[in-house]
Amino acid sequence: MTKSRNLRSRPGLLAAAGCLAAALAIGCGDRAFAWDQEGHSIVAEIAQRRLSPAAADAVERVLGRGHSLASIASWADDVRETAPETYNWHFVDIPIGSDRYDPASQCAPGPKGDCVVAELDRLKKTELRCAADEQKLEALKFAVHFVGDVHQPLHTVLEERGGNDIAVVVNMNGLTCRRNCQPTPIDTNLHAAWDTNLIAKTVWDWGAYVDRLETGWLKSKEAAQPGIDAGTSLDWALETHRAAQQVWALTPADKVLDDAYYGKILPILDRQLGVAGLRLARFLNDAYGSAQCPVQ
Repeated sequence: MTKSRNLRSRPGLLAAAGCLAAALAIGCGDRAFAWDQEGHSIVAEIAQRRLSPAAADAVERVLGRGHSLASIASWADDVRETAPETYNWHFVDIPIGSDRYDPASQCAPGPKGDCVVAELDRLKKTELRCAADEQKLEALKFAVHFVGDVHQPLHTVLEERGGNDIAVVVNMNGLTCRRNCQPTPIDTNLHAAWDTNLIAKTVWDWGAYVDRLETGWLKSKEAAQPGIDAGTSLDWALETHRAAQQVWALTPADKVLDDAYYGKILPILDRQLGVAGLRLARFLNDAYGSAQCPVQ
C-alpha cells in the first residue's frame, strides 16, 4: 500500500509547466479536481490558525516569511497534468455501497500513482521533514492539498468517476442570492458542484466562509470533541466515504440541485471543510513535531 518514493531521485515539480506531455500519458481533464481553490484555501486557513509553534516555524522555514498555507493550497492541482505519477494521489476509489478499504484494488501502485491514503502516510512519516530542500517544499504543498482532498466526499467514490459522469443542474439561491435576485441555472456535474458551486452559493469569497465556520461548526460540540482531529489517513477516508454515501443518497432523481437539496447538504459541506482544517493542523503539528528520519 505504501510504495516507497525517494523524492531525492526525481527532479522537482516546481519547474514543471504545461499539459502536453502528460496528455500523452493520461489525458488532460481526465477527472475533475477536488475542492476548487476556494475550498482548499478554506481548509488551509483554518489549519494555519491552529499550528503549533514548532509547526509554524517549520512552515515559515519551508515557505518563507509572509507566505500562507492558503497561497499554496491548490498547487497540487496546478502540477497534476505535468506530473502523471501524482494523479491518483488526489482520491481513493471505494465502491459507494462498501464500507471497506481494499488497498490491493483501491490503492494499487501504477504509472499514475496509488491513492491519497498511501500518499498522506508517506508525507507524514518522512517526506515533510526528511526530504531535500525543494522536495520538502513540494511535500508541504502536497500535504496541504491532499488533506483537503481526502475530506471531499466524492473523492472517495468509485462509481461514475466520483460523480463526474452524473450531469446535474444547480438551480438554487443558496445564501448569496436573496432579495431581488433570480439565480441562473448552471449545467455541471455532481462532482464539480461539490468542488465549486455549493461553496460559491454560500459566500462571495472563501475568507467569509472561514469566518462563517469559525463562528459556526468550529464552535459546535462535535468540533470540540477530544480527538476530532485525530486518526489516520485511512480513518479519514472511510469517514469521508460515509459522508459520500449520504451525499449520493440525497442526489435528486431529476438531478436538479435546488434550495431543498442545499438545505440538506449544507451541514455536511460545513463539517467536511471544518474538520479538514482541524486535521490538517494536527497532521502538520504531528509531522513537524518529530525530528526523526529513517536511516538511509
